[in-house]
Amino acid sequence: MTDHAAQDRELREMLGAYVLGHLSADESARVEAHLAGCAECTADLEELLPAADALSLLRGAPLRVAAEEPPPELGERIVGAVSSAHRVEDRRRWLRSASIAAVGAAAAAVVIVAGVAMTREDSQPAVPLEAVAVQEDVPGLAATADLVAHTWGVEVKLTAVGFDRGSRYRVAVIGLDGRRYSAGGFVGTGEREMLCNLNSSVLRDRARGFEVTDPNGRVVAESTFS
Repeated sequence: MTDHAAQDRELREMLGAYVLGHLSADESARVEAHLAGCAECTADLEELLPAADALSLLRGAPLRVAAEEPPPELGERIVGAVSSAHRVEDRRRWLRSASIAAVGAAAAAVVIVAGVAMTREDSQPAVPLEAVAVQEDVPGLAATADLVAHTWGVEVKLTAVGFDRGSRYRVAVIGLDGRRYSAGGFVGTGEREMLCNLNSSVLRDRARGFEVTDPNGRVVAESTFS
């Protein structure tokens, strides 16, 4: 295997961790640089984003743990089942499936645990929201945002109109150290209002803002936290 092929394989297998925000700043930068020149990995990323966004919604939902807990080998079973189902496919499809399995297994685990061992706590008080100003850098775009300070990171609740319909946008929360923490992405809805819940792994007191970039990597909306 050539050095180029080995690097391509390594970066493709990192896509699952990338969309979940589990990579370091340097690793994320390597993946993003690779995506800029690799149409196949960009297509794979498009398949991963919906599952990652769904997982973000589930992860942010208020839940109460019940007495019974899922078996500890649950995650391994899910990953094993996905891997077995794809063994007969060619090498490129396997590499893509490895990333999809990482995101899908995480999402499936949350769904199963929520259904078997947890119940939604509907009586809990509303989560406090912190309104932040959003600066739009393109004509026709209007956006507002609220923050939720979770124990695992800051959530950005973005409401907007004017993002190009069908275009994929990426969101990153900027840490006080200058690092960009992936908060997922969304597809523009044009003049139809969209509501997005975007989650990052940086805590609220360590975050100084967020930015939205278009498919060309240009910042089209941003916010600086007080």
